Amino acid sequence: MIKLYLTTLFYFLIIDTIGIQTFVVRIYNKNLPDNLKINLDITSAVIFYLIFVLGLVYFVVAPFKNASLTSVIVPAAMYGLATYATYALTVKAVFNVFNWTIVISDIAWGMALCTAISLLTVYTISKVGFLN
Repeated sequence: MIKLYLTTLFYFLIIDTIGIQTFVVRIYNKNLPDNLKINLDITSAVIFYLIFVLGLVYFVVAPFKNASLTSVIVPAAMYGLATYATYALTVKAVFNVFNWTIVISDIAWGMALCTAISLLTVYTISKVGFLN
């Protein structure tokens, strides 16, 4: 289970970092009110990453580690939908600082991210025997 976790975390850090730098920051800066700017709290980010990946491994990667790649797509996308929608819609509902562009792009990103990470992890463990 530790190898699955570390492999998933590895892919998550790479893909999410690229996505955040490529378009997430742009979307947030363009759509957040002028008085709000992104101010990263590293401790909270690390805790989020560790817990989020644990959930992804527990609910998607581990149960489907020996399954076909196509069978991983729906559970991974659903995990991304549930987790990222929870965040984005809660921020919109409680603080009303997210507009629908941010909400929809966050949810789409979460679904794509979880799907890509899960597919890469399951593919990797199927090809690299010592990870399984």
